[in-house]
Amino acid sequence: MKLLLIPDKFKGSLSSEAFSRAFTSGLEKTGLSFSSHHIKASDGGDGFMNAVASYKPCISMQVISQNPLGKLMQSYYLYNQKTKSAYIELANTSGMELLSPEDRNPMLTTTYGTGLQIKDAIEKGVNHIYVGLGGSATNDGGIGIAKALGYIFLNDNGEELDVIGANLQSIHAIDDSGVSKNIKRVKFYAVNDVTNPLFGQNGAAYVYAKQKGATDVIVEELDMGLRNLDAIVSKKYHINNGRLSGSGAAGGAAYGLKSFLNAEYLSGIDFVLELSGVYKLLSEKKFDYIITGEGKIDEQTLNGKLLQGVLNLGKRYNLPVIAICGRLDISKKMLIEKGIFDVFEIQDNSKNLEYNMKHAAMLLATKTADYFSVKRE
Repeated sequence: MKLLLIPDKFKGSLSSEAFSRAFTSGLEKTGLSFSSHHIKASDGGDGFMNAVASYKPCISMQVISQNPLGKLMQSYYLYNQKTKSAYIELANTSGMELLSPEDRNPMLTTTYGTGLQIKDAIEKGVNHIYVGLGGSATNDGGIGIAKALGYIFLNDNGEELDVIGANLQSIHAIDDSGVSKNIKRVKFYAVNDVTNPLFGQNGAAYVYAKQKGATDVIVEELDMGLRNLDAIVSKKYHINNGRLSGSGAAGGAAYGLKSFLNAEYLSGIDFVLELSGVYKLLSEKKFDYIITGEGKIDEQTLNGKLLQGVLNLGKRYNLPVIAICGRLDISKKMLIEKGIFDVFEIQDNSKNLEYNMKHAAMLLATKTADYFSVKRE
């Protein structure tokens, strides 16, 4: 049995590498003859730079930046000298994991720190900047990034606003007179696999803000703010990016990158798979299954995240995809209708979340051994 492993991380418990180790450990217990090949992948969120560094020779560029609440922090991005390309992971400075649960509030957070990284890369003379989106603590529509590059957002009294989610509704005008002309020589890419628009019931606030600490009232406020931002941007620049698929990624950071920096949207999983050489691998070697997984599989998983990209790869090469998750919050029937060959969860329902996360590797190995032992019978 030949297996191609393309797992996502199980946030807070397993990296993709740890997933593959636990999975193969479980298979070894079955006595089955197998071989496996691990692909380090990312949909643009947490782990984006690790995936890029696996396939491209890059230098780590250290930058003093700011976290989502504006506190100074040491950060880094990747730089490829040959192509003069920078690879920036939004979660590195604007990520939810940088804040304790009690500090998470998308009304107060900003992508300004990510903007400082972008500014540093531009000043170092890069020609291409790839920004991996995902895992954000923010819902600022990308105005934090824009602020770091010279854009100023004003209220109806002409006063400068702090670039946080709470002030989106107060934006009345945008002053871009201080934006560096060097931005125009750089090609920007927003790398992600989220298909949500900026606003609306399927937009950034309604779908993702609650997991960032928002209440129902805050979700409504943020959505109205994002609508206002889009109206102001559309009026000033004669563009309409709010309803574009993908504009809602990372609390609307994708929208900001496109509207203020003319970024091109790239599929995160397709981008990383291209870097990994998996297409060449699949044209030269035969596999029996693709194995993928992530911490929780739910309806959001079908909004273009890594699992969807792996499923598309399976369809392209006529390979069955088996998905493994910590918790399954969508019907197995629906996933099979979408093209998944099979799916199983590893959590021990008799234990709490803390236990399941702490023992994820052991649970994965055990459930994998059980699953494939049954399949062999």
